[in-house]
Amino acid sequence: MDTKEELIVRTSQPDWVKALAIIYKSRQPAVIVDDAGLGIDPASYTLLQMARKVGLSRREVAGVSVAVGVSATGIGMIILAFVDPEPTSKLGLLVGGGVVCVLCGGSGAIRILTNLKPPNVRVTTRGIEIAWT
Repeated sequence: MDTKEELIVRTSQPDWVKALAIIYKSRQPAVIVDDAGLGIDPASYTLLQMARKVGLSRREVAGVSVAVGVSATGIGMIILAFVDPEPTSKLGLLVGGGVVCVLCGGSGAIRILTNLKPPNVRVTTRGIEIAWT
């Protein structure tokens, strides 16, 4: 592992789940040090499953809920654009705005939290190393 690109995430840090989500999104190699003794395993669990195991805060649950809500609003805008009986002058605006809401509404973050597991996970003396190669 290249040490200049390596990031270290400690489970004793207050926002370690958020830091790990950013690492997952950018697919950077990292070392996870379970110094809080939480028993996490990136090879077997998704980020959401690990976060549930250690207990998500209300703020994190609210953030995920808002992201899902914005995406749902974008989908609704796109549907309304096509069923609206008015002239098509607003069609482009509704479709464009809906697409932006869907893309920026956290769909990528939701995918990271629910489906993404790193392909290379090794347990070393320093901690759990994850890599995306």
